[in-house]
Amino acid sequence: MSTTSVTPICLDPFETGGYPIHCRTLIVEVFQDESVQGESGRVRALATILDLRKQGWLPTGGELQTAGIIHHMLLDVLVDTVSGRIERFEPGQQVVAFEASERTAGDSCRDPIHLLRGMVGETLATGNTRRLREIFGGPLGCSHLLTLAQLVVSFLPEVIERERREATARQHCRERGERIAKRIIVIDGFEYGDGNQEAAIQLTDVHTLPFAAMTGPLDRFGAQHEVRAIIRVDAAAMTISAFDAAERMRTRTDLGTAGWQNRHEELSWLDGHPVMQGLAPALLHRYAADTSREPLLAALINVAPSLVQSLSARVTRMIELEARRGGRLSLEKGAGIGGFPDSCYIWRSGGCMTKMRQALEQASD
Repeated sequence: MSTTSVTPICLDPFETGGYPIHCRTLIVEVFQDESVQGESGRVRALATILDLRKQGWLPTGGELQTAGIIHHMLLDVLVDTVSGRIERFEPGQQVVAFEASERTAGDSCRDPIHLLRGMVGETLATGNTRRLREIFGGPLGCSHLLTLAQLVVSFLPEVIERERREATARQHCRERGERIAKRIIVIDGFEYGDGNQEAAIQLTDVHTLPFAAMTGPLDRFGAQHEVRAIIRVDAAAMTISAFDAAERMRTRTDLGTAGWQNRHEELSWLDGHPVMQGLAPALLHRYAADTSREPLLAALINVAPSLVQSLSARVTRMIELEARRGGRLSLEKGAGIGGFPDSCYIWRSGGCMTKMRQALEQASD
């Protein structure tokens, strides 16, 4: 029996196991726009996605992608709070996997970045994530920036609505450039000796009270919404073998008394569910229409994209196995090094890297 099957999942205290292989962090900070004083006007969201590989290395675009920061991308969004109209949607890519070179035939992860600016003029309304997929999804864009953009447009509506509700009841306005709310999602990937994997997910939303209302340092705290989840994945079947999840909502009045609400029973359908195929649509079907479940949805829908990054450990083992055998690198047909077919611009059908991977697979037959 594997270690993962006998060790119980513990969410409070939050305990994980296995060998640490990857960490994905997503951050969205929402500010009162610096050009506007008061509760109306515009808000600015600054978002970051960061992938930290903790072990191993992979051949990537003719280079060696080693342990360390492998993706670091940004998004700067400006929204009119009255109309919900997006006035700025500016992406940035500090660290990408594929830079343009002879070995990539000039292809780069940076090539399609301009397409995201097509969100300017759209509104924060139902269907926004669909619009993002239309202009930047799959082979059109970068999957990491898409993940970050989807998080921003799902988080902002509730932040804006919360500000609108609370502004009518409080006496103090926001200062220019003041932070209104922050969301951080941290997903740590672990691997056990039997090859099975575990994802530990932590989401924290913090909503602040205005600076002008402060008399003490804790007066800045408005409310907090947390999600914790652990999902274990059977490496052979790529299905969810065990899981647990819980939520906690706190304000100043119940900061010391609010407890965790377990979500295992309502998520029982996750047991045995494929983690790479159909998980996101199933989550959206159940929770997209209910804004109160948005934090839980945001936490769980990011599991599969994060797990993709953790799968690099498999390829590292394949390379090591061939080295011990004294042979050359061979890949299981369809597995390959890199993304899934048409998962992003670099791995689009007919693209340079796809052709190179196909040639490598054929040579190993």
